[in-house]
Amino acid sequence: MLFGVIIFSSCTKNFQELNATHNNPSATTIGPLVNSAISTLFLTGTEQASVHNDYYYTITQLGATSSISGYVLSNAVNEIWGNYYSTLQNLNLIQDKINEVSDKESMNNIQAILYTLRAYKTFRVTDQFGDIPYFNAGKAYKGDVASFRVAYDSQQSIYDSLLSNLTWAVKNINTNSGATTSAGNPYATIPGYDPLLNGDMTKWLKFANSLRLRYAMQMVEKDPATATPIIQDVMSGSAPLIDSANDICMWPASLGGYDLWVRWWSFSSGGAGFVRMSSTMWNMVSDNNTNAGIFDPRANLFVTTNQAGNWAPYTIGVSTGDAINAYFSPTDPTQKNNCIYSPLNWYLVRDEWYIPELLMTEAEVHFLKAEAYARGLGVGQSVPNAQTEYQAGITSSVNFWYNIAATTNDPSENWSAVAPPPPTNVQMTALFNNPKVAFTGTSTDAVTKIYAQEWLASFRQPWLAFNLWRRTGNTPVDPASVPTSTNATFYRLPYAQDEAVNNEVNYNAQVSKMGGNNSNIKVWWMP
Repeated sequence: MLFGVIIFSSCTKNFQELNATHNNPSATTIGPLVNSAISTLFLTGTEQASVHNDYYYTITQLGATSSISGYVLSNAVNEIWGNYYSTLQNLNLIQDKINEVSDKESMNNIQAILYTLRAYKTFRVTDQFGDIPYFNAGKAYKGDVASFRVAYDSQQSIYDSLLSNLTWAVKNINTNSGATTSAGNPYATIPGYDPLLNGDMTKWLKFANSLRLRYAMQMVEKDPATATPIIQDVMSGSAPLIDSANDICMWPASLGGYDLWVRWWSFSSGGAGFVRMSSTMWNMVSDNNTNAGIFDPRANLFVTTNQAGNWAPYTIGVSTGDAINAYFSPTDPTQKNNCIYSPLNWYLVRDEWYIPELLMTEAEVHFLKAEAYARGLGVGQSVPNAQTEYQAGITSSVNFWYNIAATTNDPSENWSAVAPPPPTNVQMTALFNNPKVAFTGTSTDAVTKIYAQEWLASFRQPWLAFNLWRRTGNTPVDPASVPTSTNATFYRLPYAQDEAVNNEVNYNAQVSKMGGNNSNIKVWWMP
C-alpha cells in the first residue's frame, strides 16, 4: 500500500506540470506514469482470495476448495474493474505526452512499452469480462462530459487493436544502445522508472512478441484469418520470444524488498485458506498416494501432505469435510490446522518478499509453440518439433520452480533450507517416459498432452488455466469429480455493479445485447 501511495504521489505532486504542453516532455514526466502503470501489474488480494481461490482453481480443477470463502465475488470484480480503469487513465496520459513530441521516432521505444503494458492489462480484463468500455474510456481527465460515461466495445475489436499495437511495437523497437533518430535526436528513455524490465528493450521486444503469440493462439479458432498470419510471423523467428532466464515477472526483491502481503492474506485471511490439492492435479503428477508414486518433481513444490503427513487429494464435488483454514500459522509450516486433505505448499503462498508475480514465462511460450507445430497453425505441422517444444516447456517449468525454491531464503520463510534438490537427469527422463506425459500416439493425443502440461505449468497463474479451459475444453479432468452446475458453465466475470449506476445507459444496452450480465455467457473467442 505504501508503495502505491508513493507512486501515486509521484504522479500527482506536479500534476499541473504533467498536463502542460511540451514539445519534448522529459523522461521524468512520462516516467512516473509508466512506473505507476507497472505497479498495478501485481495481483490484488481479493482477486486472488475470491476469483482465483473460489472459482478459477476449482473450475479448471487445477486446485480444489473444501469450502467457499467468506469473500464476495462482486467485491473482487469491483477491485479488478477499478484497478484497470484507473490504470487506463494513466496509459492515456502517457499517450498524450507521446503525441506532443515533434520527432515521433524518438519516442518509439516508449510507445512500444506503452503498447505492451496497455495490451497486457487490457487483454487480462477483456478476457475476464468480454466486451468492455475501451476506446473512449479512461479519458475523463480531459474534462469532456462524453468521456464520463462510455459505450462498451466488442472484444473482437479490442483484440484487433491490441494485436495491431503489439505488432507495431515488435517492428519498431530499437534495441541499440544510444540509438538516434533519422533527424539525429536520441531515443527517449525512462531511467529509474521501469522496475519490470529495467529499460532493457530486448526484453520488452520479447515480451511484446510473446504476447502476440499468446493472444493470437487464443483467438485462432474464432478468427483464423486474423490470428494465423500473426502466428506465422511469430513462428518464423522474425523477432525473439521469451527464452531462458527471461521470464517476465515482478520480482519483489528487485523493488527494494517490496512486500507482497496480499498473497499470504488471500490464502490465510477471512476463511480463504480452503484451497486443497485436487485429485485432478494429483493424477497428473503421481501414480498413487505415496512418495514413491510421484513422478513429476513439481509435486513437492506445488502441494504438500496433510496434517497427518499423508498425500490426500480432494475430489471436487465428492470429498467432504475439511472446511478449515490450513494456512492459519504464519510462522510454522508443519501446523496445518489438522487438515484432512493436502493443501498448497505453505512456502508457495507464504512468501511475500521473493517469489515473483508471474506475467509470462518461457514455459508458456514453449507450450504455445508446441501447439502451433502439433496443429500446423501458422507453420507446417511437425510432431517432432512439437515434442521438442513440449519437453522444453516442461523442463523450463521444473527449472523455474526449483530455482525459486532454492533461492527463497528470507529468514522467516526459508524455503531453500527445506526444499528438495533439483531433479536429476534420471528423474527428468522418468518424467518424460511416464505414460501420462510421454509424447506418443496421434497428433490429437499430442495436443491433449500439450494442453495438460500447459495447464499444470500455470499452477500459480490460474487465470491462464481458466483461459485454456475455456478455449480448448480439453484440459485435465478427474472422471470422479462432480463440478457444480455453476462452475461447469462459469465463462466470465459479471460486470462491476457500479456500472449499473454510473454508466447506466451504456451498461443496460450492453446487458440487453448479451442477454444478461451472467457468468454463463461466453466471451467472444470461446468456441
